[in-house]
Order: sequence, then C-alpha cells, then structure tokens
Amino acid sequence: MKVQPVSNYNLSFNGSRKKFDVQGHVGAMYDGLRNENKYYNTRNIFDTVEVNNVQKILVSSVSGLNPEGSSLYKSEIDCAHEVAAAKGNEKVKIYQLLSCQPGIIKDTETIEALIDGGRFYGLKFHPTNTDKSVKDNFDIYSKYMSVAEKKGLPCVFHSTTDGKSDPAEIIKLAEAHPKHPVVLYHIDLMSTPDQMSKTIDNISNSVKAGKSNLFVDLSWLTNLFDKTEENKNIINQVLEKIGPDRILFGSDCPIGEMGNKDDYGKFADFVEDTVKGFYGDKSEDAEKALNKIFYDNAEALFIEKKWYKKPPEKNAANNAKFFSKRNILIGAGILVAGMAAYIVKYLHDDAKRGKTDLHNPSRVIKH
Repeated sequence: MKVQPVSNYNLSFNGSRKKFDVQGHVGAMYDGLRNENKYYNTRNIFDTVEVNNVQKILVSSVSGLNPEGSSLYKSEIDCAHEVAAAKGNEKVKIYQLLSCQPGIIKDTETIEALIDGGRFYGLKFHPTNTDKSVKDNFDIYSKYMSVAEKKGLPCVFHSTTDGKSDPAEIIKLAEAHPKHPVVLYHIDLMSTPDQMSKTIDNISNSVKAGKSNLFVDLSWLTNLFDKTEENKNIINQVLEKIGPDRILFGSDCPIGEMGNKDDYGKFADFVEDTVKGFYGDKSEDAEKALNKIFYDNAEALFIEKKWYKKPPEKNAANNAKFFSKRNILIGAGILVAGMAAYIVKYLHDDAKRGKTDLHNPSRVIKH
C-alpha cells in the first residue's frame, strides 16, 4: 500500500521537542497589521509557549523600540526596568535582552551603565521601529556593537529590506566586528523571493569568507499564511547555504499569530517538517540539525558563550581613570555611576513584581 504524504497543515509533532525561542516580547507597541496599539506581558508569553515545550526564551521590551515622540516610547533606562520585570516561571526561563536606541541616543554611556547594573544576555536593535536606519547612523550602531563585544553580549537585529533595517547594512556592520555574533531576525522580513535569496547568499558569502559571525532566526517563515511553498524554499536555502549551525528558532511571540498557542505549535511543526524533508532519508542528520535549530545553537550562543573571550583586567590606575570618567552627568542630569545602582534597585524591586505578574490574567490590552 502506498502511503500518502502528510500535509503541512495536518502534521503535528505535539510540541514535544524542547525549544529555546530567541524572540519574545513584553511592553507596548503599535501593531501595523491591525492598526492598533497593544501591550504584552509575560502571561501572554507563558499562555503561548508552555504547552509547546519552550523551556527558554529571550525577551526584549518593545516599548523602547518605538520612535521618539511616540506615546508608547520608553527610554533605554525604562526599558531595562520593564524587561527586568519579565521573570520566568517553573516551566519557562526568561532571559532578558536590552532594547537599544542608537541614533536616538548619541553615545553609549547609558547602555554601558545599564549593562553594568544588571544581567542581560544580548542587545536588541529595531532600526525600523525606532526610525533610525543602520546606514544613516552606522557609527553609533558600531559603538553599541563595541560595547557588546567587550561585555560578551550577542546583538540581534530586526532585519528587512526597507531602507532602515536592511540586511545588507547589518552585514556591513557585522563585518566591522567580524568575531562578534550578530543575529538577523526574520532573515529579510516579507521580502520578495529574489531579494530573500540575495540576502541568504550575502550572509553565506560573508560567513564563509570569515568576514562576520552571522546567524539567522526563522520567525515569520510559517505555513500559517499563503506562502507555504515559498517559506519552505527559504528554509531549505538557509539549510543549504548557511547551515544548521547558524539557524535559530524564533517566533516573535506573542505578537500576531505567535500569541496563539495552536498557531505557535503549527509554526514549530512546519519548521520541523521542512527540516526533515530537506534531509530526506538521512534521519540522524535531520535530528542533529533539529536539535541545533530548536535549542542547542541558542544555548551555545547566549548562555554558554564559549565564543566569548573576556578582555584582560586593566590595572588599578586605568580602572580608577575609567570609573572617574564615567562619573559624569548624562542625559537629563543622571550620574552614570548612580544609574548602575538605579538599575540594580530596579532588578531587585522587579524580582518581587515579576512574581506578582505571574498571577495576572492573560491579557492583551488595546490603548
């Protein structure tokens, strides 16, 4: 009897494979697809990912990724506060990313103090939403990257060919810091097939030439819309040209369809089915690739950080000079040294508030 192939729409692996999702969010943002403002909290994340065996998730504040002047805009300091309140529960561990605003902010003093004052696992950039393109603000983006290099924090970028978050410009930025890991979320969001292929080739060529340390996530490459075959082809291209060692599972949770646990599961199943199809009868190779994509790569990149070589400690005189320099007024008159203590207090207070948040009902609030 001939066995008929199973449709992508019906296939279900029941969320059994453990997952490390590299793209989650809390905070307020304008939803352009639905033309409304929304607010997301950790309860929205847990409602979606727990049943899909997501054991770890990177979370950033979308409030700091709004344009300056927006009613939803929050400063880097307030975003650090907001994301510090995002605590995991007994099933899902949350790892905080720090939302960054190069172009709006003209130096790195604030971000350095924030990093020193709390425990973050990476820096998040969204040139499109902050309305500060990489191309026009290349130098300050590069300075933020330099801070990340010193502290061992991978950098993640919203990526789409729109004149602001262009993958070509992000690749140039990564090549200015060739050893430092940079993740292109979405690869090249909603681009044409030709443009997506070009971006994949550019990433592949840069990595293979040793010019950069680039990674991609698979968010929005789903069968939930009318691009099943197109998105399957993209995943296959990425597997072939970039390889499973540089692919991460990310969802954009709980934004859009990724705030629905069933759709989230269908998306994860689609990725798994596509990867298995790519390897065909090489089931062992498929299994190794799937474990890397869904969990191991993110663990190695953001948690284990074996790629990171901590700079040697400076002597006492240099340290004294360094801290003296940082004791200057920044922004609206806040001392940088004091800011670090300010963030430490935030983290302490939010550890208690985070527990309370777990008992809040699931909600997505329209403003």
